[in-house]
Amino acid sequence: MLQLLQECKMHSSTQIHDCLQWTDVHLRQLSQLAPFWSKTELHRLSCNLAEKGIIILKNDSNDDEQTLCFAFNEPATEVRSNVAKDNYRLNKNAVTSKQAQFIKNDWHPSEDALRQLSQLGATREFALQQVPQFVAYWRDKKVPRYSWESKYLKEVWRQWQKLESSNQLRSQQIAIDRKWRPSEDAMHILLEKGGISSNFVEDAIPEFILYWRERGDMSNTWDTKFIHHVRRQWQFFIGMTDRDLQPKPITSDWRPRESVFDVLNMANIDRQFAEELLPEFILYWQENGALQSSWSTKFLQYIKGQWARESQTKSLENGYERQFKNDRKGRLRDRSIIEALSDRSWAT
Repeated sequence: MLQLLQECKMHSSTQIHDCLQWTDVHLRQLSQLAPFWSKTELHRLSCNLAEKGIIILKNDSNDDEQTLCFAFNEPATEVRSNVAKDNYRLNKNAVTSKQAQFIKNDWHPSEDALRQLSQLGATREFALQQVPQFVAYWRDKKVPRYSWESKYLKEVWRQWQKLESSNQLRSQQIAIDRKWRPSEDAMHILLEKGGISSNFVEDAIPEFILYWRERGDMSNTWDTKFIHHVRRQWQFFIGMTDRDLQPKPITSDWRPRESVFDVLNMANIDRQFAEELLPEFILYWQENGALQSSWSTKFLQYIKGQWARESQTKSLENGYERQFKNDRKGRLRDRSIIEALSDRSWAT
């Protein structure tokens, strides 16, 4: 509706009165420009803009009115005659007739400004909280203005919209859980468009979940974070794969590429753990006699699997150990035969 009135003003004759540029537009013209609005809706929308202080209506905007006389709530920039120009300068109530002044330390918005902000949705408490910062900023800038209240309205409204947008994004954030899975769109981007192996993507999911669960972060873009994570690891993966794709057996002096340990470090797997399993890995595949085009890739998958199994085993053993310590105290079969024969506690 505001854009529609602006178009009507640009293509209609206007009159300057009380330092405002007034425009008369026929409701039939508005209906032709916006056939999706009825006459009643046009009245309602124009009154809504007037209540917000954006426009000023001269008539009462009743349903019987056929003409809408309005002006934008800002001083006229064009004066059609010298008489109007003189009146514009002499009118003490006009905003631009005042001399531009620096903002004062004790500046405070009027109740009318606070009411306008309240109609736009900004709370009174929020609006008042912006006053000290607003005054301090423009005191430092040392810029004179004709109307500090107009500047204040725009600044508070901008800050309120920014806060509302931030709160809306924060309300949509969730924590990642163990059952989390990337969406079909994310998998399509990684597998189809990115050309990444499906096994590689599946192996990255548990590591991704564990990392972010331990951090305890909230987000509404887990798919985006997962795509970046997999792509970053995939670059390491491509860099560590052998250029020669010809399958070959493993040798006794084989060593994984250094980039393998970089990928393991990104998955929070100790390098020492991988080094200790290297001889076992080489011995197994030498006896197996299998051929591989990239033993580094095979080693990486093996270490990840072993790490996951050992982590699960340790958690189970810790539970069994606590239960075993509580149950074993005083049991005869848990004592050596020498301790049992030399025990004389029964005689005391």
